[in-house]
Amino acid sequence: MRGCTIEEREGGEIVFSGDKINSAGYDGPLWPFLKQRMQSHGVRTAFVNPYDREEFSYARVLSVVERLARGLRKLGLREGKSLCILAPNSVENALLILATMSAGGVLHAINPASMTDEIRRQLDLTEAGFIVTVQQFLAPVQQAVSGSNVRVIIIGQRNGILNYSDLLTLGSDDVTLPTTFGDPGNSVAAILFSSGTTGVPKGVEITQRNMRAWIHIFSMVEGGTMQADDVVLLFLPFFHVYGQVVTLLTSLATGCKIVVMEKFDMLDFLSFAARYKSSVLFLVPPVVIGMLNFPKLSDYDLSSVRFAVCGAAPLGKDTEAQFIRTMGVPCLQGYGMTENMVAGLTSLNKYKAGSCGFPLPNMEFKIVDSERNRCLGVKQAGDLYMRGPMTMRGYLKNPQATTNTIDSKGWLNTGDVGLFDSDGFLYIVDRKKELIKYKGEQVPPAVLEDVLLNHPGIADACVVGRPDPVAGELPMAFVVTAPGHTLTAQQVQDFVAKNVPSFMQLRGGVEFREQIPKSPSGKILRRLLRDELKQKVIAKL
Repeated sequence: MRGCTIEEREGGEIVFSGDKINSAGYDGPLWPFLKQRMQSHGVRTAFVNPYDREEFSYARVLSVVERLARGLRKLGLREGKSLCILAPNSVENALLILATMSAGGVLHAINPASMTDEIRRQLDLTEAGFIVTVQQFLAPVQQAVSGSNVRVIIIGQRNGILNYSDLLTLGSDDVTLPTTFGDPGNSVAAILFSSGTTGVPKGVEITQRNMRAWIHIFSMVEGGTMQADDVVLLFLPFFHVYGQVVTLLTSLATGCKIVVMEKFDMLDFLSFAARYKSSVLFLVPPVVIGMLNFPKLSDYDLSSVRFAVCGAAPLGKDTEAQFIRTMGVPCLQGYGMTENMVAGLTSLNKYKAGSCGFPLPNMEFKIVDSERNRCLGVKQAGDLYMRGPMTMRGYLKNPQATTNTIDSKGWLNTGDVGLFDSDGFLYIVDRKKELIKYKGEQVPPAVLEDVLLNHPGIADACVVGRPDPVAGELPMAFVVTAPGHTLTAQQVQDFVAKNVPSFMQLRGGVEFREQIPKSPSGKILRRLLRDELKQKVIAKL
C-alpha cells in the first residue's frame, strides 16, 4: 500500500484515493472463492472451542458446512431467502453462517440483546423463513415468531424443536447445492442492521462483492496483513460487521486458526490468548482500556502477538500510545461503518498516532463543505464522503434512506466530520450523526426517545451520548416532565431499563429541563446538548 493520492477533478472535486488495483481479485461470487481458499488449507486447524478444547480442521469444517447447507436446502432455504441467527458466538454459529452462504441464502444475524418487538420487526423486514437460536433466547424468539411461518432451529437440546443435529441428519441425503450465485455485485450475502446516521436500525444490504472486496483488499495492505499461521482470538459478535466479515471471513480465507469466544471476559480473553499463542488481536476501545487497567496483565504471556487492530469506535491518541508501549506491538486503527465495512486503515509500515490511516485500495474519499457545496482540501475539516467496492447496495426496503445516504454518483455520506493531512492520513474530527456508540454498540437516540415519551410523566425528551473514557459514550437523557407530575432520575432510568436491552440503558444519567432545544422546524438540536456535555468534560480537565 503506497499511500494516498490527492487529485482535483473536473468541477473542483478534490478526491483522496487509495492505490488502484485490478478488481478481478474480488469480482466473482463469494462462496466458491471462500470454499476454494478453505480447501487449500486442508488439515490445518480452522476453529477451536476453547471451553472444551475441541478443534476443527478446515477439511472438517467444509464437510460439516456443506452437510448443514444440504439440510437447510431440504427445509426450503433458497437463493435470496433469509435465515436469521440470534445466538452468542460459537463454532456452530460460525458453521451455520458459512452453511447459509453455501446454500445460497441470505444471512441475517440479530443482536441477542434485542427485545421481542425488535426481533419481530427484523424478521418481518427480512422475510426470514428460519431463525436459529439457543435455549437462553428461546422464549423471546418464540414470542417474536408467534403467528408467523418462521421456523425455529435451536443449537442444543431438541426439546421438541428442530435442532442443529437434525440439520446434519437431513443433510446426509443427496441434496444438490447451488453452483451459481447470481451477480456478485447485486446479490445480497448478508443483512446487517445499523442505524446509519440517524433513526431506528435499518437493514444494510451487504453484497457478495462487498465481502470479497474487503477480504482481497485487506490482503493488499503492505505490512499489515494476516498470515496462514496466525492465531486469531475472536470475541467480536458475529452479528456485527467487525466480527462477521472483517475478522471471521478474512481469517478463514487466510487460513488462520480461530479461537471462538462466546462472549468477552477479560480473564478468559487473556488466558486463551496466552494458551493458544494469539498473534493478531482484533479489539475495541473498551477492551484496550480494560487491558491497560488490568492489574495482572504481565502475568499472561502475550509475546506471540504481532500486532493489534482496533475498531468499532475511536481510540484516543494517548490510550493508543500507552497500549503500544505496554504491549510492545503496533496497534492499527481503521475507519469504516456497517454501510461500507472498512475504508481506511493504518499499516505496520505507514502509521501516525491518532490517525485512521490511508484510504484502502480502490477506495475514494472527499471532504465537503455542505453549506457552500464545495470540496475541501488538505487540513480542512468537513463532511466525510466515501465510495468504493465495499459500499453497501442500500438499505433493505428503504429507498428513501438509501437515497439520503448514497448519491447518484455512488458517494456515501458517512455523517462524520473528517480531514486529511498533507501526507494523506485520515483523521476523524467529530461525528455529525446522532448515533451513540456505547462500547461499540449502536444506540439510536430516536428509539430511546420513543420509549421515554411513552411514560405518562414525560412531556418531551432528548437523548445524547455523554463522553466516557472507557465506554466511548454513555446514553444520557434530557427530560421535560409533564404538568402535574414529579419524577426522579432513578425512576426514569428504571422505566427505560424495563423496555430496552442492557446496552441501551441510560448509564449517562438523566437531567431535567424546562424545554428541549429545537429548530424552527421542530427538529431536536442535539448538537447544543452534546456541546454542553463536552464543555463540562473540558472544564474538569
